[in-house]
Amino acid sequence: MLHLEDLWFLPFLLYAETHYRFPNFFSLLYKREPEIIADAPHRVEPGSQIPLLIVVKDAHLFPCRLDQITTEIRHEAKVVRTQTHLPQVMELSERLSSFIIMLDPSDLKGWIEIDVEFSITVMGRPKVYHNDNHRFSSRSPLRVFLARHSLPRFPNLYLGDPHVHSTYTEDQVEFGSPLRETRVLAQAMGLSFFCVTDHSYDLDDRLDSYLENDPEVPKWRLFQAGVDHLNAEPSDCIIVRGEEVSCRNSEGRNIHLLLFGQREFVHGTGDSADRALRTESEFSLSEALALRSESGVAIAAHAFEPVPFLQRLLLGRGEWLTKDLAQAGLSGLQIVNGALDGGFSRGLEHWTHQLLLGNRLSALAGNDAHGNFNRYRQIGIPFLTMRESTSHIFGRMRTGVFVDEGLEEQSILRALGAGQSILTDGPIARVQFSPRADLHDNRGRSEARSMRLMIDAISTPEFGEVASVKVIIGTIGRLAEQVAFEYEGVGSFQYQTEVPISAAGADYARVEIWTLADGAFDGTRHFCLTNPVWLTGRPARS
Repeated sequence: MLHLEDLWFLPFLLYAETHYRFPNFFSLLYKREPEIIADAPHRVEPGSQIPLLIVVKDAHLFPCRLDQITTEIRHEAKVVRTQTHLPQVMELSERLSSFIIMLDPSDLKGWIEIDVEFSITVMGRPKVYHNDNHRFSSRSPLRVFLARHSLPRFPNLYLGDPHVHSTYTEDQVEFGSPLRETRVLAQAMGLSFFCVTDHSYDLDDRLDSYLENDPEVPKWRLFQAGVDHLNAEPSDCIIVRGEEVSCRNSEGRNIHLLLFGQREFVHGTGDSADRALRTESEFSLSEALALRSESGVAIAAHAFEPVPFLQRLLLGRGEWLTKDLAQAGLSGLQIVNGALDGGFSRGLEHWTHQLLLGNRLSALAGNDAHGNFNRYRQIGIPFLTMRESTSHIFGRMRTGVFVDEGLEEQSILRALGAGQSILTDGPIARVQFSPRADLHDNRGRSEARSMRLMIDAISTPEFGEVASVKVIIGTIGRLAEQVAFEYEGVGSFQYQTEVPISAAGADYARVEIWTLADGAFDGTRHFCLTNPVWLTGRPARS
């Protein structure tokens, strides 16, 4: 008989765990071998080597010998390099092992394919696999884009991924990548930070069993120590600690809250499926927000992604509601989650509605990446099928923060909390007060009667020429935003202009830009949204 805790109808987006089986239930995915996975960044900055990540999971259950790893790099359908990497065989018997092999792309540019061949011996039998050893996966080569141009930058702009899962997320169907290796791959992609937001219902597990909880939360403590240790090392990439908390919305349904900079653990097990027939999380949203660390930042996670029917039925999951977004202590919402899909459209609509109500929420873009840097391999019907996709890939959708005082965890938190950030999958933009802006009227108030806004937009050949620039203004109390300035057909990689704005007719301004699909590395349009600059001193709604 199956119990609720055995039903994992979840979005299985981490590396696939294939050794768990329902009691007395057959699994087509089960093999008496550890999971072996090769992964690599989907893009690499110019001049960077390619960090090839090798992950071996559950070798403590199925010890094996890794005899050799051979890589074959293909460019324009031709094999350009073949290389073996292990000077000696590796005996594997740990619960989780991982290491990075650096590949030299030499003078290659554009798309390449990396085929990774594993030669292993398990239970005395030699076997050969390509790219992973899952049943029913494609085992296709990894596709990596070797950029000719660095990600576009402003001097004080730092790009990162604010919604990432690590090895501290582990359960019956999935597991993530180690923090240190994640940082190496992030740097190769040109990222300056990432926020690790493992699930509250995973962080309370025992170290040696994801099926049992430990009230002393040793995983949480180990996670905190790990972030402190890595951030103490010299690095161009900062790790922001966090937690993805399951809590109750205003209708009592489970929603997910990102707590960045969180130092004290917040319980949330409602949609964990750990407790048979019990789906109520420990805290309401307002109670969870009250437990936020003093310098922490609270963000609504993938706020308007559709919730599948079975998750609603079996896990008590729901959506963020207008009442929830008005809660005190909430700083923003993630409106982009891995793709520009229906969830993005709904998120943008709800975000701008809140701005027009005077609720100064910031917007973020992330991926909810669970260790997947190139593509994810996920369990489909437990435990019978395997699916693959290139959405929800680490670093594909990015949030950029404007930081002037030096990049560190606290400065990133301050920028995220203040909305000093942009959302992008390629080009960048910023909106600033012009030095010529009239920032005081004749009564000496700190509200501008009229002003000029400086608009800057930058793209690169990787993402296509800037095609359109739009300045959007909003007035609190109105039903819709208005377009104050729009320029179509820019046709260049850099664009700058000044736009006059009357503070009497607007409370905030923000910018949207889009690029041309023609010429972009993937043949699609790319975007950037800025968070609003507030033009008046009118207080945000409490």
